[in-house]
Amino acid sequence: MAANKEAIAIILDVGPSMNQAPPGVSTALETAIEGINMILQRKIFAESKDEVALILFGTEETENPLADGENYANITLKSPLGIPDFNLLQMVQDELQPTETPGDFVDAIVVAIDHLQQATQGKKGISSRRIILFSDLGSPFGDQELDTIVHAMQNTQPKTELIVIGPDIQDDEESNAGDAPKRGGGADAHPDGKAKTAQQRSGEKLIKYILDKVEGECYSFREALPALSYFQTRQIKPWPWKCRLEIGTVEIPITGYSKVKEYKLKQSWKKVYAQDTNVEPGTLRTFHLDNEEETEVEKEDMVQGYRYGNTIVPMSEADQDNMKYKSEKCLKVLGFTRADFVKRYHYLGDGVISITAEKNDEAAAIALSALINALYETNCVAIARKVYNAIAAPRIGCLIPHIKAKCECLLWVELPFAEDIRSFTFGSLPLSAEDVINKKYKPTDEQLQAVDDLITSMDLTTAIENDDGDTEEALKPKLTFNPYFQRVYQCLQHRVLNPHDPLPDLSPLITSYMTPPEKVVRDSQPVLEHLKKCVKLEVVEQKPKTEQNVFVQQNDDDTRGPPEKKVKLDEDLEGGIKNITKMNVTQVGTVTPVEDFKSLISRRDEDLFEEACDQMQNYIQQIVLQSFGQQNYSKALDCVKALREACIQKMEPNIFNTFLTKFKTVLLTKSKKDFWDLILKEKQVLITKVECEESSVTKEELDRFTAEDVKEDQSSRPQTDETTDDLLMEL
Repeated sequence: MAANKEAIAIILDVGPSMNQAPPGVSTALETAIEGINMILQRKIFAESKDEVALILFGTEETENPLADGENYANITLKSPLGIPDFNLLQMVQDELQPTETPGDFVDAIVVAIDHLQQATQGKKGISSRRIILFSDLGSPFGDQELDTIVHAMQNTQPKTELIVIGPDIQDDEESNAGDAPKRGGGADAHPDGKAKTAQQRSGEKLIKYILDKVEGECYSFREALPALSYFQTRQIKPWPWKCRLEIGTVEIPITGYSKVKEYKLKQSWKKVYAQDTNVEPGTLRTFHLDNEEETEVEKEDMVQGYRYGNTIVPMSEADQDNMKYKSEKCLKVLGFTRADFVKRYHYLGDGVISITAEKNDEAAAIALSALINALYETNCVAIARKVYNAIAAPRIGCLIPHIKAKCECLLWVELPFAEDIRSFTFGSLPLSAEDVINKKYKPTDEQLQAVDDLITSMDLTTAIENDDGDTEEALKPKLTFNPYFQRVYQCLQHRVLNPHDPLPDLSPLITSYMTPPEKVVRDSQPVLEHLKKCVKLEVVEQKPKTEQNVFVQQNDDDTRGPPEKKVKLDEDLEGGIKNITKMNVTQVGTVTPVEDFKSLISRRDEDLFEEACDQMQNYIQQIVLQSFGQQNYSKALDCVKALREACIQKMEPNIFNTFLTKFKTVLLTKSKKDFWDLILKEKQVLITKVECEESSVTKEELDRFTAEDVKEDQSSRPQTDETTDDLLMEL
């Protein structure tokens, strides 16, 4: 197992000096608890395997392994070393209270060192140990074991680090000079704003001596809390992908690491405890047939199937294994091309892989370096075929040279196959000099310059001013966390700790991400005002569509006027007369039934759709039965097609199926079988499940429906068997 876990002992001072602050100001204890909460939150939401212990000093009781009645008193091992969870977070929030009993922070450090040593003994994967002390150093202490502490922290394996979070601790030179620290109050400032006591200054000298010996670090509350306010995402250790880069007959041993990859939340919180907290939730999954009895089927009796038309083809695991594409792990160069030919929109996949030579292989490093520099100097990239392992599908991508002062590598970016590319053509903007029609929309030089100035004023690379007056970049990618993840973590933590309260407002961190920097707002304001003057925006109110008298009557005897008078239609009336007539469609007419039907169903009214279908059905039946021979059959068939298509689009197949079932009986009983044959020929039959999911008609039912015949009504059938000669004979 790789050693990548950290053992952390958090020491918290709950003595009386930590609970002193003016009204309206947070005490040092409250600030320290907030910092501990942030540390635990980062570990929990990062799904870290690091283990954390919590040790309190200044408690009224004494509970630690080193206590013997006199030594190491008022120190409590509140939580032993273990992976932090929400129970520990809840305990820190609810159970940590200040006391009136002072404690010795030096003894607390000794207890923490001993606990880390005992708790990590025999554990695998511990790569480092760390002690974090939260205290204002205002309690009495002893200095008898300083050398023991320093020796223990320096000689343990792995080495133990010490971090102190509390007051502003400065160097002697800075204190004598009276210089103020970079952040916060003066040299003698207490975390709550009061002057430091003599006890605190003595504690600072002692802790500074220890930090110098063990090369530890110290931060004030004002420095530590902003750095801890982020919810860290899960840290993923890069896993090497070892392969050989093939270029013809040349093979270079290489190693690939994921440089950038899309991170997705592990939604483990979706599984929660039921009402009975004593019962752990489990997953019970059963399989049933889609029949009335819902017969249960064992998983072992099932086989994967694929639909081919209306037939389901079974596919066993053995068949699937035989059908799978088999290949070998490889990274093979297919050829080289200019970097300009690989466009940015060709990049595919969810990440980038960094390709370097295999470790400790000097020949591979020289060969790969030659390839990287050759590609860089010729402005080319390599097109390669990549197969991750024997069961993976082959991918095509490009290898881009990447050279920095300290490293050289190839960056693998996946490219699309021809089937993956979707081409969309859009019209050009009307900016060309030849475009006379849209010439009025062409921006002027002043307008273009105004937009250019706006972009410059909103440049984030110079959006922050530091203490020295220099500009810095805002929202640096390496320092900016995803606000969506931060909000999810914030709501999860609040829901766990306060299950009955409403969700909190956005945290100041997320709000700062969403708020433009002050410098950007200040610099862009005059530019925006100038842009408003250059590009005038007007609210265009849409004129209501009104009917007009578009025809002009002219007297025949009026010869003095012009021979022809025309009235120009309002351009806002889309389609002119055609649209005006469409607005008056209220039923399916006899002139243009299909157009009338489409106009009716285009309106957003479900009741109107059913009414339009009824009208169309009545019209179809009317013109077919009243048709002289096959005179109106083509028109009726167009209506049937329009009705069937509309029912499929509106997900109302039952309307058409019910109509066609009844209409078939009418046709065959009224001697109109020729129109029924025409319906079958044009395949305007019942709508099945294949065409519309809402349909209840299966393929077998459709076959029976088209094959069934209805006994014709002999009484209404004309006697067509008699010839003309027979009729003459009867005369």
